[in-house]
Amino acid sequence: MKRLLKATLLATGLLLTANSASAQDFRATPAYQRDLTELTRVLGQIHAIRVICNGTADQTWRNYMLNLLDVEAPGASYRRSQLIETFNSTYLGFQANRPRCDSSLTEQEADLYMRGQSLTDQLSIRAAGDTP
Repeated sequence: MKRLLKATLLATGLLLTANSASAQDFRATPAYQRDLTELTRVLGQIHAIRVICNGTADQTWRNYMLNLLDVEAPGASYRRSQLIETFNSTYLGFQANRPRCDSSLTEQEADLYMRGQSLTDQLSIRAAGDTP
């Protein structure tokens, strides 16, 4: 599950690098921004689940967020700050409302993974110049 999302994020990064001349065009679209923000929220939620269930040593999804930031906002910028704020506020809000791990969180993690995969696919399609 994690490998597939990681591979997709890597593919997105490669597409973005290959199409750097047109990178600003698709990144500026409202649809791309919406999906990127939603992916950031998904990563914040799924990271919270992992920390709740596995402890603070599990930084799997936080590391994916860091990789996403390296691709989408590599330098200090307003965009990077907004993505970080979205991730952190989602993470903290989710943790505050779900203090204990239970079977519903495991199910929710799987659902969030699928949502993240779908968003990553949409972002990759937009980066390639297509419309999802």
